[in-house]
Amino acid sequence: MVGSNKFLLTVKDIAFMAMFTAILFVQEEALTFIPNIQLTIFFIVLYSKKLGFFRTSIIVLVHVILDNLVMGSFSLLYTPAMFFGWMLIPVLFCTICRKTENPLILACLAGFCGFLYCWSFILPNYLLMKIDPLVYLASDIVFEAILAACGFLTVLILYKPCSKLFDKFCLTRSTSNKN
Repeated sequence: MVGSNKFLLTVKDIAFMAMFTAILFVQEEALTFIPNIQLTIFFIVLYSKKLGFFRTSIIVLVHVILDNLVMGSFSLLYTPAMFFGWMLIPVLFCTICRKTENPLILACLAGFCGFLYCWSFILPNYLLMKIDPLVYLASDIVFEAILAACGFLTVLILYKPCSKLFDKFCLTRSTSNKN
């Protein structure tokens, strides 16, 4: 990486990333009383599109660590599954949808990411609690649909206006070297 500033973080980058991590964490904790209603998918989509994969990955990592600390759910199987599930969003939005800004396409993929996130827990639940994967899917399908619908609707409704605000007030890929 010598000679490449692709992965260098400025003080401003770190400050923005800390603020975005706080927003991600606080909104999720504030909405925990409503099962699977949250803005997490929306924010990770927005961060992926505006900050790129590297910076969003750091935000997701810190978010998962904070979430597991607060909820007391650190586990060698559960925590990596959560990280994997949330990381699917930046992977998909920084590759497949890298050039698209169409809210409907982004919303459809965000909805699908809601299901992918939930499915990332099938293996840990089978290994930790011996829950049959089909039983897990059958019992969780309503909550998966709620998370997917929430991701779809929030991206469809909020992505375009928040993207414009983000461009106006924050560093984006177009104004600095983001990957």
